[in-house]
Amino acid sequence: MDRRSNGSTGPSSSVNGGPATRSGYHAPQPNYNSRAVQEALEQLASIDLIDLCNESKVEFCRATRDLRSCGRQVKDVLISCGHASLCAECSQRCDVCPICRIPIPKNVAKLCRRLYDQCLEAHLIPKRGDKRLQEKEDGDEQISADVQRLYSLFDVALENNLVSLICHYVTDVCLDESAVSSDPVIAFLLDEVVVKDWCKRTFQKIITELQGIYNLEAEPMKSMLSLLLKFSAQLVGICNVIEVLDSSFEGSLSTQLLDLHQLQESILKTKQHMEVMIWCVRREFLEKVRPRYTDFTSWHSLVRERKSAAIKRSWPDSVNNSEESSGREGTLFIEDALVNLEIEQGNTEKLVEGLKLGSLQKDGVSSILRSKIEGVAGCYPFENVRAAVDILFLCGGSDLVVAKQAIFLYYLFDRHWTMPDEQWRHLLEDFGATFAIPRQLLLESLIFYLLDDHTDKALQAWFTCLWSGCGIS
Repeated sequence: MDRRSNGSTGPSSSVNGGPATRSGYHAPQPNYNSRAVQEALEQLASIDLIDLCNESKVEFCRATRDLRSCGRQVKDVLISCGHASLCAECSQRCDVCPICRIPIPKNVAKLCRRLYDQCLEAHLIPKRGDKRLQEKEDGDEQISADVQRLYSLFDVALENNLVSLICHYVTDVCLDESAVSSDPVIAFLLDEVVVKDWCKRTFQKIITELQGIYNLEAEPMKSMLSLLLKFSAQLVGICNVIEVLDSSFEGSLSTQLLDLHQLQESILKTKQHMEVMIWCVRREFLEKVRPRYTDFTSWHSLVRERKSAAIKRSWPDSVNNSEESSGREGTLFIEDALVNLEIEQGNTEKLVEGLKLGSLQKDGVSSILRSKIEGVAGCYPFENVRAAVDILFLCGGSDLVVAKQAIFLYYLFDRHWTMPDEQWRHLLEDFGATFAIPRQLLLESLIFYLLDDHTDKALQAWFTCLWSGCGIS
């Protein structure tokens, strides 16, 4: 940062002051057909990015040097020179700009609304956020009103599909060595760390909103689908900004890069989890699709039987010697798959520490720990569909999303196989189409399940799949 210094229709979101926040506050919605909204967005989209700093800074009227005569907050710039130096009232009685001394023309338009105030009056920025009060970040640092105003403009950009503006702010302004200022506020706004902190704060806001939505039941959650889709798009936008920031932090302290990468990982896992949640919400968490098991206990017992059968197949001479066979190899495919995701192993402390997204679970972090029930199959079978989504897509690395999808398909096969096809096969087709899963992966998930099932019927079905290659039917 030191190098910067020389001495009611349209998108809406509670992240940016949408219909209602968790506190119950209802903010007026922008009317995207209004001229005020269109002009504000046009100015934001076309603004010289270096001017975003100046637009974000809180300015006060300079009609007098000591500010005793006025000192009101300036909401306009002088058309003659572009300086935010006079309030509307003082501009009528002043002849020159107090900053550059350029004459102010008479009998013509003198002022033009500042971008931030344009967005505020168009309800693109919630008025309750327009408080020149300092907020605390990370419990210690205080963020000035100027930084908060820049964040609000970034929020408007993210909300209205202008995230490229933020990316260019990093590359064209923050990384421009010639973009310097003797003003300490402007110098701070020119630092890429400010953008990183915006990404972190915005992500935390989304997490807070998701907590409330995810704690709803299936039916009311369904009414929030449009908001979930919006959050998903916003997470993609934040990830794009982080990718640009990643290159800007090259050569920086490893802790800065590590923090950025952890943030990106958390965002990616949240997005992947949300996408599967959206699918489940549309399917009402399969509540109307009956599983083949009478209850969870019977399912769990059957998985234990499969494990025992796997051990016997591996050590046939030890079937009558439990002590000799205990600890011997003979695992299920589902066990190996979960181990590869690092869900089955690792100490509990590490799991809790690494699980920054545990609050997105309906019952908190404890649901994953509780799901690690005693028994040979660990956390499998999952207690229900929601537990399956939480455990798979909130744990493990985001780069393992294909493996997670395959395990979820395994779970669906296990939940419904042997039941009439018309009752459940459409679920697999819909899941595959939604996430662009190739037919081969669907078939592999079925084969892995069949190999874990020790019954003759499963063995026969496995040979049919293997030799016919005709798909999953």
